[in-house]
Amino acid sequence: MSKNVDLKRAKILEVAKRRFSHFGMAKTTMAEIAKDLSFSKALLYYYYPDKNSLYMAVLDYVVNDMIARIDHFINQTNDVEEAMLFTIQTRMEIIMENYNLFEYSMSLFKDMCSDTMENVRGYFEKEKQQFIRVFEIGVKSGQIVVDNRDECANLLMFSLIGTRLGIMKDLKSSIFPSKEEFDYILNMQNKMVHIFIRGLRP
Repeated sequence: MSKNVDLKRAKILEVAKRRFSHFGMAKTTMAEIAKDLSFSKALLYYYYPDKNSLYMAVLDYVVNDMIARIDHFINQTNDVEEAMLFTIQTRMEIIMENYNLFEYSMSLFKDMCSDTMENVRGYFEKEKQQFIRVFEIGVKSGQIVVDNRDECANLLMFSLIGTRLGIMKDLKSSIFPSKEEFDYILNMQNKMVHIFIRGLRP
């Protein structure tokens, strides 16, 4: 793939991300995205054959950017708790920045095709690998003791998800939290991480 094509794709994804995040999936059209880009609709369809394929590409673009930001921070710190808190804080911030984008993805969850579900599993695996790296940093520096890092990463992720789902059930919320509920969820997840890390201290 040529550099020019890569640049065009990046431009499309950035412009589409702004549209989806501001207006949502339902209120965004391919014609509007093409107009924002000063592209013809035919050129936009050359890169993405329909709105759904463009939406999934944007979601992948946003998630990978989030993972890259967290990776960069993890590479710069030796503090386990700081890395954990940054990870969940950054995740929440990016979801809030792209609220309509992520809200629509959750509404599609039960109807996702196998390829899309494979992408979602890939996101979870990348997040899990980040937690494993943080545990490795903590073990090497003597901050924590972890016998099975893979198992511990799974447990942390299940705990974070369980915290969110428990709060949503308590608040009688929908499948995706409101913007106001995210602050409360983040606060509770921060407290849960403090307790989790404390339990791993030698």
